[in-house]
Amino acid sequence: MGAEQPKQEKTGTEAPPRKMYSIRVLALVILAGALILRIAFPNEGEVPNLRPKDAARLEKKLREIDDAEQYALVARSDGLYACLNGPPTYYLKTGEVWRYGVTTKGELGRYKGKFLIQNNVIYTVQFRGNIAECLKQEQIKLFMYPYLPENLARPIELRLPRPPYNPIMN
Repeated sequence: MGAEQPKQEKTGTEAPPRKMYSIRVLALVILAGALILRIAFPNEGEVPNLRPKDAARLEKKLREIDDAEQYALVARSDGLYACLNGPPTYYLKTGEVWRYGVTTKGELGRYKGKFLIQNNVIYTVQFRGNIAECLKQEQIKLFMYPYLPENLARPIELRLPRPPYNPIMN
């Protein structure tokens, strides 16, 4: 009969090619998953390194959120004032509220002196706190305005639902 070919013995360290391919793919998937988790969920307490300019801007924004003002613009003298929720102008007496508002920039950051002079109003801080507290105070003042003594002292047909320079919000 013919000569038989000698059988080669396989060493224990060699894996079938298909099995090695599967192991490599699995390792890559695990590595990719770990990298994605690291990017999406960084360790708690880790603070990203911001450029100094960005860090200063962030600090300023955070400070503004904590240091807000709820203010009123009040009539400097008796006279006609612009009105956004009734006739184009409205008569106010000295000290009556023309507008309620909230700012994180302070008087001069919110209004230019020229605006205050042209409209003959005085900026008066009524409450200081964080932005949420100031917004709440503003809403309280706006909702209570119809019951404000200065508004109730007017004839019924001249009463306003809001201060003259606060637009009606639906």
